[in-house]
Amino acid sequence: MRTVLVPTHMIDGIWPNVVAGFQKASRRSGGDLTVGDLWVGCRSGHCFLFIVHEGDDVKAATVWKPETWQSGTKFRCMALYGQGMADWMPELHEMVKKVARDCGASSLVAEGREGWRKIFPHTRKIRTLYEEPIDGRQ
Repeated sequence: MRTVLVPTHMIDGIWPNVVAGFQKASRRSGGDLTVGDLWVGCRSGHCFLFIVHEGDDVKAATVWKPETWQSGTKFRCMALYGQGMADWMPELHEMVKKVARDCGASSLVAEGREGWRKIFPHTRKIRTLYEEPIDGRQ
């Protein structure tokens, strides 16, 4: 299994291999980004696409973006999906941290389910996102 940071000039060639995984993850999480937003961010060089693969089989993919916050530069996870996480997460996590440091970030940030804390026990909860329907339906 190999973890790679996809060069910007290769995004269009890789994207067909990751789009379905990002769509499924987005539907499941109800995220505020579309797969098109992720593609545009990666293709323009504003976001970084990491993939984990065995040959042509993509096991996982994630998109990250450097952001300037009041408290400093952060490296934010925009989306992540994959299967067999125990096999690839440690290597992916180290690669993401390296790129984050290269971008001048002091920390990683992500939104997600409470279960992520089991995988990343050194995290600190900084906010919770709430949604209230205005027409009585969700």
